[in-house]
Amino acid sequence: MVFINVGLSKCYWNQYFAAITVNLLSLSYGCVYSWTSASYVYLLEDSRHFETGVLTKEQLGWVTAAAFPGSFVGALFFGWLADKIGRKRCLLLAALPMLTHWLIIPFARNPFQLAVARFFAGTAGGCCFTVIPVYITELAQDRLRSTLGMIFPLNLSAGILLINILGYFMHYITVAWILIVIPLAFLVCFSFNPESPQYLAQHNKEKAERSLRYYRGISSAGDANEEFQQELSRFCKSEEEKPGKPQLCWHDFTTRKARKAYLIGLVLVFANQFNGSLAMQNYMTFIFAEAGSNLPPMLSAIIVSAIQLTGTCSSTHFVERAGRKTLLLISISGIFLGESAMASYYFLTSKGYETSMFNWLPIASFSLIQFSANSGILSVIFPVIAELTPPKIRSTVVRVQMITMFLLASVITKIFPYLTVTLGMPGTLFICAGFSFTFIVFIAIFVPETKGKTIEAIQDSL
Repeated sequence: MVFINVGLSKCYWNQYFAAITVNLLSLSYGCVYSWTSASYVYLLEDSRHFETGVLTKEQLGWVTAAAFPGSFVGALFFGWLADKIGRKRCLLLAALPMLTHWLIIPFARNPFQLAVARFFAGTAGGCCFTVIPVYITELAQDRLRSTLGMIFPLNLSAGILLINILGYFMHYITVAWILIVIPLAFLVCFSFNPESPQYLAQHNKEKAERSLRYYRGISSAGDANEEFQQELSRFCKSEEEKPGKPQLCWHDFTTRKARKAYLIGLVLVFANQFNGSLAMQNYMTFIFAEAGSNLPPMLSAIIVSAIQLTGTCSSTHFVERAGRKTLLLISISGIFLGESAMASYYFLTSKGYETSMFNWLPIASFSLIQFSANSGILSVIFPVIAELTPPKIRSTVVRVQMITMFLLASVITKIFPYLTVTLGMPGTLFICAGFSFTFIVFIAIFVPETKGKTIEAIQDSL
């Protein structure tokens, strides 16, 4: 594993500690993301905890969806706040709505209170998606940037698996009391990390140098080597050359490099949503049942979560070896093959062909889709978007891209069921496969490889 190879080096340790501790917040949000699916048995059948009786499926749908507007608000607010007070303070503040979420759940007595809790957690999730990739990109060395960036999607997947396992064995109230430990641990552990040096360079060169020394494992200024001085000079300019904080202007967003970085990032966000892998998770029970599986839905969810985590782990391991572009191509190609195979199976079955000997195909295809998606297009795009975007406008552009992603997720989650009714599962899957093929072509032609390159070299390649 990558962690073992470099984790013991002094110059890497503080960077790993920062990346791991900040992503305790994303681990908690992964639990939030899959909370309703892990708790739905109790929510739909146990009436002891609700004044209104058990939740209806419609009410459960609104509780689930409440996190999406929260994510939208969180991405806007915390993305703006990160530029005003710094990445570290912003992330620490984001832990408060996450704590509020886990505290409300045990005491909630109606669907509205659960929806409010989900909204609060969604705001913290919006912060995760907009601020964590920027924070990691600004503190990491070039050779570690993508590896550290992959801890974010890895912890999201780990959180989804964790909540499904806990929900399988425990009541959702017990689970909430257990999971409140994660944001508390985040507040304690992450507090030891300094602000990112690149953010500090906009305000105070001395503080930026101390921060960079910490993240590079250099105890004193006298121990700094030439590589450190070159990196510091990229971040900082003298006070005479750069008085105060540089102000953004419209021209910063309209340069050729900025436009190209934004458009590539936007298409990657579209690829993240329109490949269909996320929407298909809602049909997991249907797919398993059609294949003749007798597994309980909760156990099926654990299996799929484990597949997703395995895919994310593989991308974490290979992101610096194979490269970002290669992983993206392999990922979207796997999704295309899986969707094409599954669509063909359902199409032939609907036409009356004998397909009983291929009952295993939907589960195998679904597993391939989920593994492929989490090994690239659902995980690698976050560090890639941050790497491609010019540093001066990075925070703003990442914020816009993540807001776009949340809006698309809300729309696709709503229209996917209508597509399956109107076009049937085969037609819907063929459309998703068509999108995936289009994204294969786009990534192969337009997305540059960022493996092992400095931010400056990446900008020059645009």
